[in-house]
Amino acid sequence: SASCPTAHLMNPSIRKLVKLCLEGRKEEALHNETLWLCTSCLLCTVRCPRGIRPKAVVSALKDISEREGVRGRDASYEEFFLKQIKNNGRIAELPLTAEFLLAYPQAAVQSMQMGLELISKGKIGARVDRIEGRDEVKRIVEELRE
Repeated sequence: SASCPTAHLMNPSIRKLVKLCLEGRKEEALHNETLWLCTSCLLCTVRCPRGIRPKAVVSALKDISEREGVRGRDASYEEFFLKQIKNNGRIAELPLTAEFLLAYPQAAVQSMQMGLELISKGKIGARVDRIEGRDEVKRIVEELRE
């Protein structure tokens, strides 16, 4: 969880969330913002020294949470991601990150240095290129949301 880009926003931490699950404390595991702050970067899973797959735990909890009608207060990273897919047919990392950081400004300071480094190395782009067939992509996303 030390490598998680949104760990400083999470309460409980990913590590504590996994522990809640192992202890059978389902309600506590479902009723928190941590599930909705996960960016699905998989760093926790790749770097876990114990071979635990925290992202799989988060995904399972999200599924259960949505089935049971439990939802976080704020928009999740996935919602920003889907909004870009729906509007443009693809994502652009910089605008996606900017929108997320505007919603969660406390994450901006930690992310700024890494973002500037990635931009300077050409790893992320600032433009959003729209694809042909955006209406079809929009229709698919709307159907999936139903």
